[in-house]
Amino acid sequence: MVGEDMALFNHFPREIDMRVRKVVKNRKQLEDYIKKTNGKANLTTTVYGFRDLKTKGNRCEYNTAIIPHFVMDFDADQAVRVCEMDQEEAQRKCCNEVHTVSRYLRHEGINHAVWFTGGGFHIWVKLDKEYILPPNRMADLLFSGRMLINNWVKRFNLNTLDPVVSFRPDRHIRIPNTYNFKRQIWGIPITHEHLIEGWDYIVSKAQTPNPGMHLFEGRGLEIEIVERDSINLFETGWDSKANTFKMDEINIDIENINNIPMLPCLAQAACEKGSNPPHKPRSYLMMYLMDYYRNFARPPRDSKVSNDKVLTLSHAFIRSLEWADYSPVETNKYLVHGVEKYYKTPTCPTIYSEGLCVGKCPYYDNKGASV
Repeated sequence: MVGEDMALFNHFPREIDMRVRKVVKNRKQLEDYIKKTNGKANLTTTVYGFRDLKTKGNRCEYNTAIIPHFVMDFDADQAVRVCEMDQEEAQRKCCNEVHTVSRYLRHEGINHAVWFTGGGFHIWVKLDKEYILPPNRMADLLFSGRMLINNWVKRFNLNTLDPVVSFRPDRHIRIPNTYNFKRQIWGIPITHEHLIEGWDYIVSKAQTPNPGMHLFEGRGLEIEIVERDSINLFETGWDSKANTFKMDEINIDIENINNIPMLPCLAQAACEKGSNPPHKPRSYLMMYLMDYYRNFARPPRDSKVSNDKVLTLSHAFIRSLEWADYSPVETNKYLVHGVEKYYKTPTCPTIYSEGLCVGKCPYYDNKGASV
């Protein structure tokens, strides 16, 4: 990946390689990674660069992201899972949905670009300005952005959009124009005409590399950042302005993962199979699992469930997620510490302040207290 498409990656440091989350500090290090790895493994990076690294310098500080754009990740397999479509129908729907969103953005005069990834598409959407915000305002921006995406999901009936990528500074995505090692096909830039021709035509074009990008010119998308009260997150202000979000865009359902009702924030932040979540989402998931297996006893020490059973059940759930860097020894070490500390589920304000909130779920208690 060279030339104009590299303009997507102007800010450093950033992370590469989802499996290990390695930090690169400049463009040369990113280009060296691409040259060395392209065609041998799947290449990923964070959507954003960051202002700071964590204390040890081996991870980015995600609430210091520099945000000039966002990415929508469309995956045909999402429709197979969610809508129980066959593969061909899901691929056709994926292509049609990307065409619908791109056509809408063109109609609104929004600057964006589209790439085929091998299993779906990425739409990169430019924002009206480069957002460099303190952590509390960053959380408001990320949540407001996700609610904008929720609006589009409902408006355009999007079934192939993967919800865990947009406005998530910790997430890795496939680097444009690189080789999809799993599917043995190239990522390529996409035009309006490609989308009209359809999936099979695009796949035929993707048999060979095609560098650069096809930019749909226009202005940056304006986004209204709705400031939330740090405690009463969803109680006031949502309908005070014409452009502010409505409650049907805020409310979100609980989903079951491995027969456990999972908080939507943790489902997206830590429960994607094969992912490599950051430390805090993992810790919050551990706290929730232990609380759940103790039947949310208050105080937790009063639970009739033994610590050994809580630890065993929590470890079994985490093992099933197949995290890219899963280690039985490391996982057990953290679980032993957690089970002895009797942690409770993090409060809603804590989840929100970390930029992980995805909406008002049934476990929200109006005060942000523990579930």
